[in-house]
Amino acid sequence: MRTDAIPVLAVPLTAEQSETMAQLRIKKHDVAIMLLHWFNASVWLLELLTGLALISSDYFRVVPLWYVAIAEGAFGGRAHMLQFHVALGLTWIVVFLVYGIFGFRTYLGEVLHKEIALDRDDFRWLIVRTLRILGQSNEPLPPQGSYNAGQKLFAFMIYAMIPVVMVSGVIMAFQFFGPTVVGWAIVAHFAAVGAVVSGLMVHVYMGAVFPEEKSAFFSMITGTVDELYAYSHHFKWWREVKLAQAEWE
Repeated sequence: MRTDAIPVLAVPLTAEQSETMAQLRIKKHDVAIMLLHWFNASVWLLELLTGLALISSDYFRVVPLWYVAIAEGAFGGRAHMLQFHVALGLTWIVVFLVYGIFGFRTYLGEVLHKEIALDRDDFRWLIVRTLRILGQSNEPLPPQGSYNAGQKLFAFMIYAMIPVVMVSGVIMAFQFFGPTVVGWAIVAHFAAVGAVVSGLMVHVYMGAVFPEEKSAFFSMITGTVDELYAYSHHFKWWREVKLAQAEWE
């Protein structure tokens, strides 16, 4: 494809063009990113399941007693469940730091730029998307990069909360700096985890349930999306990919 044949703006596609593009694939994620994603998902699920059971006393709990009993029974007691929760959390910290240190100059730096950096189209997307949800606008959404503005805000929140979860968790686990600091660490830990879980509920729904984003969900398994999805939802990224392919050819 010649570079002058690549559209500057998304134009309506014919049925034949849509069918053709639906059969073509574009790489979206490296294997390392997919492994980190599913490792994080597994760790957060296990930490959430055990953490909810650990928040239980005679005065306060967030899950029913039957859930606490099942969780403690599965680990052979509350102490063993706490040990598992702490050990898994420390493993997560180590793996995350290794990925960050050794991957930042290769793929992570680029991914963070793509996932977090907001441009003019992103800010406009947030406004238009909000108005469309409220039924106040039918304006087309501005073109997006490999991640839309909503996904970028979610990623920013996650990356902001991760250090809070890590530091507060370590302080709680090893009782560093005395009771007052540990008490504030508990508050910070619960607040950060609550923010992440709230965002993850929306993330899981949008990725695994929302029909328009199914391709994005499966891209974390296959590493690719079809060109029709890329063209329709992430036009700026699709155009970058096609321009790079044209220059290579």
